Amino acid sequence: MITLLRRFLPLGMLACAGLAVAQPVTLKFASFEPPQAPFTARVFTAWAQDVTQASNGALKIEMYAGGTLGRNPLQQFKLVQDGVADMAWTVPGYTPGRFDDTEVVELPFITRNAAEASLALTRLAARNELVGFADLKLLLIGAVPPVSLHAKTPLKALADLKGKRMRVGSSIGGRIAEALGMTPVIIGAPNTAEAIAKGVVDGTLAEWNFVGTFKIDEVAPHHLAVPLGGTAVMVPMLKSRYDALPPAARAALDRYSGEAFAKRFGEMADALNNGTMERVAKQPRNTVTRADAATAEEFRKAVDGVTAAWRAQKPRNEHVYKVLQAELARIRGGK
Repeated sequence: MITLLRRFLPLGMLACAGLAVAQPVTLKFASFEPPQAPFTARVFTAWAQDVTQASNGALKIEMYAGGTLGRNPLQQFKLVQDGVADMAWTVPGYTPGRFDDTEVVELPFITRNAAEASLALTRLAARNELVGFADLKLLLIGAVPPVSLHAKTPLKALADLKGKRMRVGSSIGGRIAEALGMTPVIIGAPNTAEAIAKGVVDGTLAEWNFVGTFKIDEVAPHHLAVPLGGTAVMVPMLKSRYDALPPAARAALDRYSGEAFAKRFGEMADALNNGTMERVAKQPRNTVTRADAATAEEFRKAVDGVTAAWRAQKPRNEHVYKVLQAELARIRGGK
């Protein structure tokens, strides 16, 4: 009996050691959106599952939606910095002064959709054309589709906006609102519908996915579709955390990040955006007006000064504007 124990004990110890090594590294993915929100449910959760499967047991990504790791949308990047989350769905503009180059996609009429904007930003980031990301592993850098106008009162033309109080989500959005004759009010995304319902604001600048997620169409039945700039978004991870992962885990993240993630996000964002607009347009209580060429040109002229001012604000802005335009041209040319 003693001989048998001595013979098999090392094998048992080795087996236990093997089990310990085989345990996957668990990463926490934070989203301030509810779990059923389109981006969280159909993009990020699916992405997390794909990465987990591709790691062959080296990695497990767990979703923490609905703000379970922190509800404030403005604090999602800090969750990553503080180690509360390993990665988070957030907006670079929520950290003023650090990721200012990404403001370029917020300029009106510069991007046509999320797919091209996301791919262009990803390529710029890969070439280190964007500041603020040196200590990060960017799993995703992209942009949502351009915002449109949504209000409690009819919207058909530029004149309908004069004097309105409009919710915006960024400083550039505020400048666009002012250029269109409105008073901008910055309000967090989850509080927008309530602010419109209570009359704090008359409406909001928002893309259609935002409208669907936060039920804006239930309180603002009038919509004018005109491309007034997108918003950069990202899923960052600390580079130090990424570097500490086992090779198989890093390989799985690399496989599904960068351009692969940008394409996945951009294509889904555009599909969801168009689907939401069509759904809202079919509702009897909602009116969706798509700006014709003359109306779009009127809006373009009204906001040209916003773009010119941003380009002149600092030397970097002009450079970022030009390299983004050049990348967009390549993408539109099929490259």
